[in-house]
Amino acid sequence: MHQEYDVLIMGGGLSGLTLAIQLKRKVANLRILIAERAAHPAPEASHKVGESSVEIASHYFENILGLKPQLDNELPKLGLRFFYTQGDNLDISQRIELGPNDFPAAKSYQLDRGRFENALAERCLQLGIDFQDNCKIKDIALGKNQHQVTLVHNGEESAVQAHWLVDSTGRMSLLKRKLKLAKPAYHDINASWFRINHEINIDNWSQKPEWQDRVKAPRRLSTNHLLGKGYWVWLIPLSSGATSIGIVADAKLHPYAEINTFERAKVWLKKYEPQCAQVIDQHLDKFQDFLTLKHYSHNCKKMYSADGWAITGDAGVFLDPFYSPGSDFIALNNGFISDLIVKQYAGEDIAARTEQYEKLFRTLFLAFCPVYEDQYPIMANAKVMSIKIIWDYTLYWSGAALLFFRGKFCDLAFMEIAATSLQQIYQINLQMQGFFRQWAETDLSSAEKSDIFINYSKIEFLQQLNKDLLVEQGDAELQQQLVQNIKLIRELAGEIVAEAYVGFPELKAYAPEVSEGRARYLKGVFELLR
Repeated sequence: MHQEYDVLIMGGGLSGLTLAIQLKRKVANLRILIAERAAHPAPEASHKVGESSVEIASHYFENILGLKPQLDNELPKLGLRFFYTQGDNLDISQRIELGPNDFPAAKSYQLDRGRFENALAERCLQLGIDFQDNCKIKDIALGKNQHQVTLVHNGEESAVQAHWLVDSTGRMSLLKRKLKLAKPAYHDINASWFRINHEINIDNWSQKPEWQDRVKAPRRLSTNHLLGKGYWVWLIPLSSGATSIGIVADAKLHPYAEINTFERAKVWLKKYEPQCAQVIDQHLDKFQDFLTLKHYSHNCKKMYSADGWAITGDAGVFLDPFYSPGSDFIALNNGFISDLIVKQYAGEDIAARTEQYEKLFRTLFLAFCPVYEDQYPIMANAKVMSIKIIWDYTLYWSGAALLFFRGKFCDLAFMEIAATSLQQIYQINLQMQGFFRQWAETDLSSAEKSDIFINYSKIEFLQQLNKDLLVEQGDAELQQQLVQNIKLIRELAGEIVAEAYVGFPELKAYAPEVSEGRARYLKGVFELLR
């Protein structure tokens, strides 16, 4: 370990390891130290949030960080899949199912985090990054691009100087605590999750041929969601052969005390998801670990400083795991941080850019909030929730994911041009999320339906948005694409509100100001759910 570094990253989890790799790929002679308090290699059953990645994170890992060899050891992900409550939840074939029947064009992965992070640590060492495990942070003295950190490594104390200090210590949030940057997030949801060292294969939950045959690829490769009023349960396969199972619930409908131990979680599952509970009971001898988080959503007042410090990953913000966005935020955040460090290293004044990135990251976080906040009660309504999920996918692939794949978030000149389009998307989404809540409370018609498969691989416009992520475009073409996407979003909103009005004209009082349209994009979905 040297006495002076360009960058000291506190914490050697996913966010810290990937940031180090990104920085080293940009500037090969950067002196980088990762100080990780735990011993490495981590056990493969290392229990972390964020095993399921979606398109932004997958693109970041594979194409920006060059981690395809490491990803080849992980499981390919068959998208997100949803099963809605039906009757006593003892027969999965009777539950309305929303999901793909084949892999989408843009890849995503299920990450066995212990295994993946061990591979990332090895990659860091190959790149010449100083990775020190069993290394605790004793004290931090911040300066202006000159910080002193007192470390205790294998019991020995030493002082290290660094021009940049990055907090990736997860929920320890060392810098956030030191600088009193904690900020409340009003999304009050709790989670408990555990791992079973056995392949729990949802494909085997029903032997009915028609149910088996309607999905080409194995359902188990999806991030499978079991949905009910105010909750969802995840089932995620891992490359080690284990399965991750989690309960995420709205505290107002499912008190934290009902799920905060493994014994209580098992009782809860028997009540709400008995088929899942029965399968788990067969493999209790393979139980690995249990973790729980109360009110896990959190925010941060400031993420970056031109004085040479930054916060990334769970140390800064976390919103909700429903669409697996945790590693997306790592990708976005690390992109901003690495750009600031590299530009300052090259001699640029980054003061204005730092403020712009701070504003942009905060705007992105706030833009995602309405997707989750106060939306958990909708999860019991298969009709409205399915349409909301398709809507949420549409906005993700046509906005944030599109810009990330094109490498535009650090192109401030382009982002200024795109700001009007993004603001329009945000405003209509805010209105639509409120409309979904009212619709779900009013239209309960899907409660009596069963054994329906909504195959979003067959929704043409949605799959085109996914394919469009992989198309190369210049700035003018991308700007035109954003304009077209907003037109699509407005037409889709008009189509959705028109469908909602059928039988429920009183919903007009809650609708956004969009032109009602005939069923075009979601005609088949509407017909299935009427």
